[in-house]
Amino acid sequence: MSAKNKKVTVRRWKEEDLPKIVEIQQAAYPNFARKDLCDERNYRYQFTAFPEGQLIAEVDGTTVGYATALIVQIDDDSPWYSYAEITGLGTFSTHNPSGETLYGADIAVHPEWRGLGIAGKLYLGRKKLLTRFNLRRMVAGGRLPGYVEYAGKMTPEQYTKKVQDNVIKDMALTAHIKAGYAIKGVHMDYLEDAESLNFATFLEMENPKFNATRRKISISSIKAPVRKVRVCAAQYQMRRIQSWADFTQQADFLFRLLTSIIVTFFYFPSSLLPSFFRRWIRI
Repeated sequence: MSAKNKKVTVRRWKEEDLPKIVEIQQAAYPNFARKDLCDERNYRYQFTAFPEGQLIAEVDGTTVGYATALIVQIDDDSPWYSYAEITGLGTFSTHNPSGETLYGADIAVHPEWRGLGIAGKLYLGRKKLLTRFNLRRMVAGGRLPGYVEYAGKMTPEQYTKKVQDNVIKDMALTAHIKAGYAIKGVHMDYLEDAESLNFATFLEMENPKFNATRRKISISSIKAPVRKVRVCAAQYQMRRIQSWADFTQQADFLFRLLTSIIVTFFYFPSSLLPSFFRRWIRI
């Protein structure tokens, strides 16, 4: 098929797109077991977690490719995670709006539409997300589907270097490099991938438009500004407090409970605390 003279449109997913996305993934990864691919339920979780990060490419109304992404906070000292770890087993439950890194989870083009610049359009859509959300960088785990043919002749690091030097073409890594990713390392057990022999590259793309000042709260510079908070206010009907031990016992119980539901701020009854603390602290 030809898309050279046709407009490629990249847009956000809709609920009705999910069956076609499943179909494209199965066509793009024919050597993967169905259990290792996403189904509509997985994609619905991903779309719910971060709708803005899920993109599809269309030509004349026909869906020909897709890209998935989420925002995460990664430790710079140990940035390597398996696909399952960083994506919450493909559910994107690890999406963190306060993070500063866009993780490119998957990008695929239907085999009948490859080589026509469609992946480049999807990468451009991801780069726009970097600017829109003012993220410091984009990272990904890059498969090495061509490595299986060279495994007995060179190490994965040597293979990656030859792809980087344009001596060898790799269907996935060559596209990543063309998109602007820098190769930061080669790791094992990113995912179960027979073609890559479970090896994958750690890829990184810095955002040249990143504005560090915008990621500051008040006068304190922190790595991840909080964009959403959960506030819990305790009801007044609490056990009577006769001593400091009574207070700490109630506080400890409440703090343990609130930690389990990830509360940012906890508000004690204002009418309770002043009268109690005046007995113990000179105001």
